[in-house]
Amino acid sequence: MMSPMPREARADVAEYLARSLGGRVGLDVWTRAESGLVLPDRDTCTHCDEVVESAREIATTHDAIALTRYDLDRHASRAEEAGVERAPTTVIRGGGRSVRFVGLWSGPLLGPFVTIIGLMGGAARPLPPESREALEALPHSVDVELAVTPFDPISPQLLLLLGAIAAEAASVNVTVTEYAEFPKLAARRSVVELPTLWIGERRYAGVWRDDELVEQIAREAADNEEPVIRESTLSVPYLSEEQARQLAQQMRAEQGGQPGLGPGTETGPGGSGLIVPGRG
Repeated sequence: MMSPMPREARADVAEYLARSLGGRVGLDVWTRAESGLVLPDRDTCTHCDEVVESAREIATTHDAIALTRYDLDRHASRAEEAGVERAPTTVIRGGGRSVRFVGLWSGPLLGPFVTIIGLMGGAARPLPPESREALEALPHSVDVELAVTPFDPISPQLLLLLGAIAAEAASVNVTVTEYAEFPKLAARRSVVELPTLWIGERRYAGVWRDDELVEQIAREAADNEEPVIRESTLSVPYLSEEQARQLAQQMRAEQGGQPGLGPGTETGPGGSGLIVPGRG
């Protein structure tokens, strides 16, 4: 199959990991062989092959990265133990910490995903000392789930922030789900705006600063139900992959058939689409 990662992005990934990794990182990739039957209550594993190929390409860039593949059905007991419920899921492990990413981490989500690999492998961590101290003092573990898509400008920043938090605190269990490829799941969980965040059982929409999010996690761990007053709660509407394709077609038609950019296709420096940490 054609590589899902642009050549320029592969070069940027290799350069970043070469200067960032100081310890070993594991990439556990969970997929499922589709039977061809359309199940009314389950989205198909649309991007399983792309996730496997992208993970393989990243693993070949550095000897400290180990790639392990699992089948969600054949390794069902192990999946239950790991808390993996959907395919494709990629678990980034390092230094006793982990982040689960459900879905395809492409386009604007690729840069933060690779940065999290670096953070799990010992790269310099960006959180300020007061946030680190608050996370170290959590009285018990907290589950955090983030709903993202590659079609909005907010998701990549919040993905990166949660990765930094997970790299600091083993007691914060982070799952990130790319909902554009899971429209049935999005409908079932009433995901209509992004980013949507679940901290414990409580649901929040919109952006967060790092101090606000750390404080909300600390309140959840302390069983404090009072919400943090945020500076902004900016959010954008949810788009499935099909809705994004339709919008892109509409935009092209309005531009007279010119090959304009569709949602989520913005590129970074050099046109690779990868935002490399430490570069302007």
